[in-house]
Amino acid sequence: MKAKKPMKVIFLDFDGVMDTAYYGHILGKEDLPCHDEFGAVFDTNCVGYLKEIIEKTGADIVVTSSWKSLMTYRDILNMWKQRGLPGYVIDATPSSSGCRHRGDKIDAWLKECKEDCQYVILDDIDESNFNEHQLSRLIVVNPYHGLDKEAAERAIELLQSVGENNCIMTTC
Repeated sequence: MKAKKPMKVIFLDFDGVMDTAYYGHILGKEDLPCHDEFGAVFDTNCVGYLKEIIEKTGADIVVTSSWKSLMTYRDILNMWKQRGLPGYVIDATPSSSGCRHRGDKIDAWLKECKEDCQYVILDDIDESNFNEHQLSRLIVVNPYHGLDKEAAERAIELLQSVGENNCIMTTC
């Protein structure tokens, strides 16, 4: 009998990962809008790297961004569709006040998950906001440039890795 492949998940922050100061500066210089009805426009380079990760791994997206406090899940789905963003947003981490930091919210989501999950975390905040067992799956990007080629390659490597240190959460 064949073992079921784990679900692949990208825990995705927006500000500093997809919405960058650099891109905002470029749009401002070209007198183009840096916001739409949903908020800051995402950097096209970052969107391209996210698309590459998804195409090469088949991963789905779980939103960790603070935007989930400002928008409903339906609004996030509408933004994804209207902006033509890649992949599927399958959920957002809980906004539980009982969680100390973002890492706890990711653990809470994984605990509620009904499948084994292999994941990466794309964020611009430092590792103190995550739990020790998540650090090998955390990719911290420079918030000025956001998701870049190096971070995308690392995410692909982590999502495609199978073996002893793959950090699959099996308690879902």
